Amino acid sequence: MSVSPRTPAGQWAGTVTHDGEVDDYTVTFQDDGALVVVTQKSTGAGSWSQTDADTFAFFLREDFNTDVTQISPTGFQAAYIKIDIEARLEGDGKFTGKGKAVVHGTDDTVIYSTDAETDAHRVP
Repeated sequence: MSVSPRTPAGQWAGTVTHDGEVDDYTVTFQDDGALVVVTQKSTGAGSWSQTDADTFAFFLREDFNTDVTQISPTGFQAAYIKIDIEARLEGDGKFTGKGKAVVHGTDDTVIYSTDAETDAHRVP
């Protein structure tokens, strides 16, 4: 995998802020448009695409680990989250983004939706 400062291709470490909480994650953007994300509570996969010289969008499904019981703010057990982010590469090795996180229950129904903001730095 190549690393280009004009694309997100490569590995990043970041935080996502939602509902007054901050969660850490690592994400790897592959050259082919695929991505993989890992947090303490979940793993996920998705895709990304360049939208302009310094902007990109990414989508992923993040599944909670089987040993994690995640309860949504609405009181239901969460199984996975679908996340859409519009992001901007900023300077040398940083990106910021905003988007939506839609939480699904164990029966696949939508149980909660929230705004999310993220920023990350490239891992050397």
